[in-house]
Amino acid sequence: MKVTVVRSGGFAGIRRRGEADSASDPMLARLVGRVDLGSVPPPGRIPDQFVYDIDIDGRRTTVGEAQLNGPLRELVHHVLGHAE
Repeated sequence: MKVTVVRSGGFAGIRRRGEADSASDPMLARLVGRVDLGSVPPPGRIPDQFVYDIDIDGRRTTVGEAQLNGPLRELVHHVLGHAE
């Protein structure tokens, strides 16, 4: 399973990208198993907030920093820890 996270926005507009693959990262599958992409609310309209584009094996969602919490936050931080 492959997970990609792209963070954009923020005051400076600097983009950051991270990828992780469960073949080389056993913790990734456990984190993904706790995430329900169907329950992710759309990003709110908050000036200068970070926005996260998340792709889990082709299933995609976009979430604003204000809505990023719980298992989804853990997953995003884990994947961005593998940032290129």
